[in-house]
Amino acid sequence: MRKILFALVIFFAATSGSSFKNTYTFEPVSVIELFTSQGCSSCPPADKLLAETITEAKKDGKKIFALSFHVDYWNRLGWIDPFSDKKYSQRQSDYVSALNLNGAYTPQMIVNGTTQFVGSDKSSLSNALDKSFTTNAKANFKTLTAKSVEGKSIHLQYSLDGEFSNSKINFALVSLAETTIVKRGENGGRTLTNENIVRQFISTQATSSGEIDFALSPLPTKNNQTIIAYIQRNSDLKIVGAATAELK
Repeated sequence: MRKILFALVIFFAATSGSSFKNTYTFEPVSVIELFTSQGCSSCPPADKLLAETITEAKKDGKKIFALSFHVDYWNRLGWIDPFSDKKYSQRQSDYVSALNLNGAYTPQMIVNGTTQFVGSDKSSLSNALDKSFTTNAKANFKTLTAKSVEGKSIHLQYSLDGEFSNSKINFALVSLAETTIVKRGENGGRTLTNENIVRQFISTQATSSGEIDFALSPLPTKNNQTIIAYIQRNSDLKIVGAATAELK
């Protein structure tokens, strides 16, 4: 009897110390958010850098998720960016507050919600990406599926794993590539190509599972779209997990 009790004491002593340890070892991810505008003459080099990064990530297999948010505050200067939205300007403004910046500007890149720099600065982007891949993600999508539904555009279902309390999930419906002839403004006369343009953006508080619906418009063409979803802490806007969903 004493031997049995002793064995039980040893068992619980060995297991109780590890029962609350974090066992999540998700792969590192890097989410790049570019704030840009077709009305900004300094933005095309940043748009090009984002496109090159997307191409390189596909070759390397790294989990880099790139998004191009077109702000609307350049629209008053002669060219209305067809992909701009005041909601994206507000998102950039939220980062200005969270990162204690003096103000918004374009082009601006923000990596994983914490590191910001001029969007055409290749060296700063490289350093930020290197840094982001030194830390494992804290959360992940166990499932992330999307399908077309008549009358609802795109229906998406998800489930999460890891540390996602006090966080939100951002869902971006992305147009993979668009070419625009700019007729006025600082880029008047130029033909611009933008990649991974955010066309719709939905944020919701993170729960273990759920579903959302994108609207019927704006909607990229069928073979020119993807969905990027990422988990972001409410407190400091740090991005802690990300994934993509191909449309079925």
